[in-house]
Amino acid sequence: MAKIVGRGTGWTGVPEPFTKNKGTCGRKRICFVGASYKFIHKVLRDMLLVGGFEDCELVVHDIDEAPLNLVADLLEKIARQKKTNIRVLRTLDRRTALKGSDAVVLSITIGGDESDARSSEVAFKYGIPTGIGDTLGPAAFARNLRTVPFVVQLVKEMEELCPKAAMLNFTNPMSALTGAMARHSGLPVYGLCHSADELFRYFAGVFRCKKADVEMEIGGVNHQAFVTKLWIKGTERTHDILAATQQSDALLEDGLNAHRETVRLQQDVYKILGAWPSTGEDHLAEFYPFWFTARRMEQFGFHQRHAVKPGRPQHGRRKCPEIIHYWTYGPEPVGDLHLLTTEHAHELLWAHFTGEPYTRVLNILNSGEFIKGIPKDACVEVLATVKGSKITADPIKLPTAVHSFVERWCAIHDLNIRAALGCDRQLAKQALMLDPFVRDLYDIEPLLEDFLTYLEPWMPRGWYAKGASAPGIDSKNGNGQDARKRSAKRVLAKA
Repeated sequence: MAKIVGRGTGWTGVPEPFTKNKGTCGRKRICFVGASYKFIHKVLRDMLLVGGFEDCELVVHDIDEAPLNLVADLLEKIARQKKTNIRVLRTLDRRTALKGSDAVVLSITIGGDESDARSSEVAFKYGIPTGIGDTLGPAAFARNLRTVPFVVQLVKEMEELCPKAAMLNFTNPMSALTGAMARHSGLPVYGLCHSADELFRYFAGVFRCKKADVEMEIGGVNHQAFVTKLWIKGTERTHDILAATQQSDALLEDGLNAHRETVRLQQDVYKILGAWPSTGEDHLAEFYPFWFTARRMEQFGFHQRHAVKPGRPQHGRRKCPEIIHYWTYGPEPVGDLHLLTTEHAHELLWAHFTGEPYTRVLNILNSGEFIKGIPKDACVEVLATVKGSKITADPIKLPTAVHSFVERWCAIHDLNIRAALGCDRQLAKQALMLDPFVRDLYDIEPLLEDFLTYLEPWMPRGWYAKGASAPGIDSKNGNGQDARKRSAKRVLAKA
């Protein structure tokens, strides 16, 4: 087990094995857009464990000085503790941060916790619960409306200021944001998530073998990619998955958030579809209309994130975890530096910088029809190989029912992207109409208008231009009325 260092540790699981890199990638400039307390220091930890990055320059950018300085100070402490030549820079100016970068790592939330809270409160007003709120569902839809325009602007700036850089996106909603950037840029754009890659470790535990003995055919979208074929030590075991998982006490492990999850919903989906979905319960439930109902939420222990609380205090800056603050400014060395994380940004960076091939589950455009029959401009999650700026994957065909689900989710992502970039109410309403959580046709228009009202501080101004509001269907008699005026009469405490 991992050794507890100082006042605690971020992860107490079995250390992940790794192979050291040979040589060096040279003095590359890696820009972090968004000073994430949970994430950035783990990327550096992995880089130092595998080696070859000791001469890199790290640039941390954020619009808030407090997390910017804390995260940069932590990176500086780690770099000096490990006696590297790594140089750590920090800046509030995005263009300065991007200029000359060889890779950009994105981890942001537009509007922070306050914008997420308002999104969930608006959904709750219409009887729509929010689980995680960052993948599918109205709260995730609202995230896309305020985030897609920013990330597209970001990759346009990259084309100007660092035209040879790769974009590594860790921001949710992963599929829509990665897809939007890849559609509107000629740069390599990758979405990285540990959820599907975690299945290699999970099935190794189920079948009591090494991770290297596990092979999968997998495809879908972020947080819901499906294992359609599974081999253990070269023998196909796809049809043994249910029995094996029922007999095993193995759990899914989330190394980033340090928690474990059961697989009961995955088992129930597999029983019908014959394909094993990625992610634990909270994320999986966001893709279907089956679990976030009053009956099933109580049965499975799901909890509504945000109810309407008139007069609640506004969410401020996210609090830094105590252990991160202590590691940064405490008297003891930074802990956990011997533990590899499950994010694997370092391997993708190495593949891009050196041309050495690296294979993992990635979110990429379906330009090579990696999933047959899915639009080529859709963002899919597949097992792919990166070598420099090139990416390849073996095309797969999904089973009929699985394909139907994936096709619908890709359509939602497409409508989200186009609605966000065009400030297009019609496309936004179509996205909500396809959403698995929206069950009342006559709530769609007022729901959208409430999002635009209560998220206005973070929304593109095009939504509020003269003539932008379109007449809609009256929920009682079907006649045309201005949904925004009608929505404004509703009672919702504005934080």
